[in-house]
Amino acid sequence: MGLQEVRAVLRAPGWTAQGWSQDSPGYVYWYTGPDIRDVPRLVFGTNIIKDFEKERYENSKNGMLSLLNPQSVEPSPKCVRVHMISHRYSLLEENLKDRVTYHSFALLEWDHGKHCTVIELAYFNGLGGYNARCNHVEDRDAPVTTLFKTFPPEMVQPWKDTLSEIRCIDVKAKSVEEYLKYMEKYTGKDKRFLDVQHTFNHAVRLSFCSKEEIARYLINYIRRGKTYSEIRKNCQTFAADFCAFLAGKKDVQPFHKLNNVAYRNQTHYFMYESTMYEKH
Repeated sequence: MGLQEVRAVLRAPGWTAQGWSQDSPGYVYWYTGPDIRDVPRLVFGTNIIKDFEKERYENSKNGMLSLLNPQSVEPSPKCVRVHMISHRYSLLEENLKDRVTYHSFALLEWDHGKHCTVIELAYFNGLGGYNARCNHVEDRDAPVTTLFKTFPPEMVQPWKDTLSEIRCIDVKAKSVEEYLKYMEKYTGKDKRFLDVQHTFNHAVRLSFCSKEEIARYLINYIRRGKTYSEIRKNCQTFAADFCAFLAGKKDVQPFHKLNNVAYRNQTHYFMYESTMYEKH
């Protein structure tokens, strides 16, 4: 009788502890869809910062002169307001745990007023392992989503619910009011969202809050600690940390009381280069 089953243990290279590619560390990605730019784009890790800077040079009116005169380069958008929004996921039938399980994310408004950005922490490879069916994009239920078409092969792999990633999704809503209307459109037991709660709204007080700087903060944060836990480190604790950091407020708490029990503010994770951290 021939061999019927083979079991193997596969191990990835050591650098995968830091990112999807060796030359762009940081489990953060930023997606901009067709509603905002002609060609949809997804970029991850430290390449986010490089791509944003390159795009600003290319968009500058003076072309090559911008390389010689930095003052002529298109300025980077600055984040002017941060919001915390929480919701349950749509289910036809909810059990007790479902009724107390909320997902929280931050919504950023920019000084250009052209669109907003959703920033959320979630399961590692949660979208890459799920055909990129993201609630924040209009075509979530398409056979192949526009978001999934932008995923490079290294990001398409099974999810892991003990680790996390940070997702940045540019959305066409120009304000929080417009985005809440989008969520209302998809609220219902057979849709995407349930019990949407907008619980934090504050001006960004951080002095350095350009798009590139926001990306750097997020990379610092995820590289400092990428574990995921339903109690200690999750979407709600991240949203509280991020909103507190941008707004300069020390009393921001996770949305649900259950997550407040073990919550410990970690806003300092955003500020420092993680590779220089030394545990004593």
